[in-house]
Amino acid sequence: MKAEIVAVGTELLLGQIVDTNSAYIAQQLSTIGVDLHFKSVVGDNLERIQGVLRSALGRADVVITTGGLGPTLDDLTREAISGVTGRPLVFNPLLFAQIQDFFHRVGRKMSENNRKQAFIPEGAIPIENPVGTAPGFIVEEGNQAIIAIPGVPHEMRDFLGRCVIPYLQKKMGLREVIVSRVLKLFGIGESLVDERIQDLIANGKNPTIGLLAHTQIGEIHIRLTAKAKEKAEAQAMNLALEREIRERLGSFIFGADEETFEGVLGALLRTCGLTLAAVETHFGSSLIQTLKGMKGSEKFLRLGLTVTSPEMGERWLKIPAGILGKNQIIGQGATGALAGAARDLTGADLGLALTGQLAQEKSQDHVIHVALAHSRGVETLEQRWPHAMRYVENRMTKMALAQVRKYLLDQDPRSSLPCGSDSSRR
Repeated sequence: MKAEIVAVGTELLLGQIVDTNSAYIAQQLSTIGVDLHFKSVVGDNLERIQGVLRSALGRADVVITTGGLGPTLDDLTREAISGVTGRPLVFNPLLFAQIQDFFHRVGRKMSENNRKQAFIPEGAIPIENPVGTAPGFIVEEGNQAIIAIPGVPHEMRDFLGRCVIPYLQKKMGLREVIVSRVLKLFGIGESLVDERIQDLIANGKNPTIGLLAHTQIGEIHIRLTAKAKEKAEAQAMNLALEREIRERLGSFIFGADEETFEGVLGALLRTCGLTLAAVETHFGSSLIQTLKGMKGSEKFLRLGLTVTSPEMGERWLKIPAGILGKNQIIGQGATGALAGAARDLTGADLGLALTGQLAQEKSQDHVIHVALAHSRGVETLEQRWPHAMRYVENRMTKMALAQVRKYLLDQDPRSSLPCGSDSSRR
């Protein structure tokens, strides 16, 4: 079965809103074996919406539209589908009652123009909206179908799980199940990942392997997708391939599916029972905030301190004058001193420090220094990125946290035994 998504809204074309709906719909379609060949974005113009719909119907079995079902004059998806299918819009009293009930439940007065939302193409299957004011509908045209759902993300997700996916599974006679498993990596580039598993990618028919670089968060994701008659069978196929990939990529894999780097590290810290003190300069302003946001951080985070000048480092951390420099705090020596001082001040098991400098000229690099102090000494790391690199703050924060994770995976300094319970070692 082939599907196509049509996202409606001028705000999407102008970049005022990012089209996350299409990505979510695509993911959900893949879980039931529906192939998505095209996605389109069209503005709030009746003729252009109709043109996109006609093209979509010329190449897809099912077309899913999102957006354009509101009460205003520029909400034109109903009218466009009506025109393309030759079905006049008719008033549905049950949908109107649902809209009225929604306003009553939330304690708001309904505007007269909301009545427009109760009109759907003649003969269409209505879809009530318990979480909003925009009902949806399904128009069946022979072996094809147009499914219109709202553009508000939480409403779209409700429609998809409650009605659209079950409808497609039943009406279209879908039998195969597609199960995906996403492995998440940090600290290795996409090209190196590809090099290590390129034979698995080339030979992968079922399951298939796909790579995706998430530059904003500095991660590489490996998606395993298996197709089978039963979910358990597909999961077993993915698991066998996952084991092979883990053998090749080891601790670069920090988690899977919904796990986050921060969540995995927080769980590892709690399991190991180690405490941490962190120091950053105003340059690295997200490290402490990230640590504070980890679940159970009160159990392991002893101190989070932002040092804005060498004078403050000397006063609060007792670092001798000259080590931190005259005007700024940067360099392996200064960063190592901050990490050690934080550990000494708090009595924490680990002291973590992050300093750096943003590039001001195209010829310069962004540079950071990370230091981790523990019972055996201080480990330092320097990392550079080109001037044009974006999301540097995300990268440097995760780079600092990765040093903590690496240390915890290596050993617990109090017992000289491996400190396990990380998802990449399951």
